[in-house]
Amino acid sequence: MMKLIKLFSALIMLTVFSNANAQGYCDGPNESEDSDGVITFSGSQDDIDCAFAPDEYTITIYKMALCTSAPTRPTASDTYDVSSCVDIINSPDGQSVNLAAGGEMVLSDVTRPTNNSYQYGYILMANTFGIKAKKQFTNIMHTYQDGTSGNYCWTKNATAYNSDSDSGGWDDPSPLAECGDSSGTAGTYTEILDQFDTDDYEEGPISVNGGTLSADLIKDSDGLLATASQTADRLFGVQTFTSPVVVTSSSSIFTVSFGVNQASSMWFFEDIGRGNPDQYQVYAIGSGPFSTFMTVE
Repeated sequence: MMKLIKLFSALIMLTVFSNANAQGYCDGPNESEDSDGVITFSGSQDDIDCAFAPDEYTITIYKMALCTSAPTRPTASDTYDVSSCVDIINSPDGQSVNLAAGGEMVLSDVTRPTNNSYQYGYILMANTFGIKAKKQFTNIMHTYQDGTSGNYCWTKNATAYNSDSDSGGWDDPSPLAECGDSSGTAGTYTEILDQFDTDDYEEGPISVNGGTLSADLIKDSDGLLATASQTADRLFGVQTFTSPVVVTSSSSIFTVSFGVNQASSMWFFEDIGRGNPDQYQVYAIGSGPFSTFMTVE
């Protein structure tokens, strides 16, 4: 999915609208997604690399900026440096944006970027993601561990830290996702991204559509990199653009496109312990990466 944000310099506003594209990133020897968005898995979860577009993907933005040089990422002892950047959005209270929603919305606290060539951008946002998704599979999928089963899985109305996936004490059946037949209705699962992996609070740079992306989980109180789970409350993301964003005096429309076709992934494992190869136990449909593209007309 793609969301387009347009900044009209005369009106100082942002308009968001959708351009649907449900294809995700599930194209490898152990995973595939057909033109209808139906996913097929095979083998161990350790060999499956699959991310897909959710039906809704809600984030809270505090700042978005363009930069002439690369921002310095935070560490456990030094905060990030964005002195080469100019704000596009500066919203101290945060603005909630549903990147996968249709229709239009207007965002406030917007400033036209100054004339320059910008190779980088950054976003400061909450580390919470509101995800609503329902996916169809050719495999039999089971609600962890003794819940319902079927060819569909969907999010439930719930909230959890993503570090909970490392605790080993998953609730049975899962309170975060459910699998069954086509009649299931998705709720909104709010994932609090407090680590990328066990004791891992910085990620990238990784390749995404439109450039490379790095992300750091930080504490808003001091801007420092988190060093323990359930302590971060902001995500600081930096993107290097494949092509620079050039703003001139004649620029009238500034477009930011959010690519969220890889914005969901699953907590799951193959049900091989019960003698069910190519069937899977599903605990949650969580967050994945999104990318930004910026152009000027």
